[in-house]
Amino acid sequence: MDSSDDLLDERKQRKLAQMSRRDEERKLDLQNKQDERKLVTATNVGRKFFEQEYPPMKSEIEDLFSKLSMSNDEKIQEIADRLQKMEKFITEHVDILSSRDVANAQTDVIKLRTQLNSLQVDSLSSTHRIDFAKTHDEHIQHEQLEESSKAVSSPSNLTVSANTINIADKSNELIRLEASDLNGKDVAIENLKQCEVFLKGSPSSLQIKNLHACILIVGPCLRSVLIDQCQQCEFALACQQLRVHTSTECDFYVHITAQPIIEDCHNLRFAPYNVEYKLKDEQVKASGLIWTKDYWNDVRDFNHMIPGMPSPNWEIIAEEERKEWSLD
Repeated sequence: MDSSDDLLDERKQRKLAQMSRRDEERKLDLQNKQDERKLVTATNVGRKFFEQEYPPMKSEIEDLFSKLSMSNDEKIQEIADRLQKMEKFITEHVDILSSRDVANAQTDVIKLRTQLNSLQVDSLSSTHRIDFAKTHDEHIQHEQLEESSKAVSSPSNLTVSANTINIADKSNELIRLEASDLNGKDVAIENLKQCEVFLKGSPSSLQIKNLHACILIVGPCLRSVLIDQCQQCEFALACQQLRVHTSTECDFYVHITAQPIIEDCHNLRFAPYNVEYKLKDEQVKASGLIWTKDYWNDVRDFNHMIPGMPSPNWEIIAEEERKEWSLD
């Protein structure tokens, strides 16, 4: 009789435990759905605000370009300021925009910056036209670039101005820039193949598009890094926000203070930022990045939002496979 009662009690306990688990699962599922609804609502509101504010912001800049006199340095600076505000606006909304929206905005920024750089370079003295193909004696005229200038060629494809740097349309080149050229500037990099790019400084932001089999090593970035259409590349980056679109077979060594976001990507790998150089501590402090806060291994894949299921589109680089980088 006692054994029968014990058996009934055991069954009863199992049943209660099962009911309790189901109740917890139901509550968790309900909470997840509520969180998803809140995220969708916030995303839709934010996207509508972006769609309302961004077009006139872009149009005003284009209108300024159309009315600009080449010699009007005041207007050129106004365009530069407006373009910087537009990029900041994009960065603030990057987490809620679709892949296409971000790619289009990125293309807008690169196009407008290229147009602005042409005006700025034309309005500056010849000392601001940096010719990276010159001999060592000619490099002396460009003291800011120092030894790094020897490795870079084709000045028409690399422009440096007061607020921006554009690097574009290069193949099989070593490109090095120092802190004096980079700090606080917005950098746009586009259409590189089998290049090595070493940026020893703290850019304000990075816009990267269409790189193939390249290496990009950079000091702490003050704001965001946007990457699109890159294949078989290696990146070492420290930044506040990172968003990667339509890229495959790339490795990322990152320190980041918010979740990295990937979309329409495949075969990406992540590891901690491991770049060392003499000015690192100084530049990290100046950048304002919180070095104790790091989401390098907490990647958010917009193509795989299933709770509890790891994304098939990215993985962590095994420790024995990780590389070490230096900017010295």
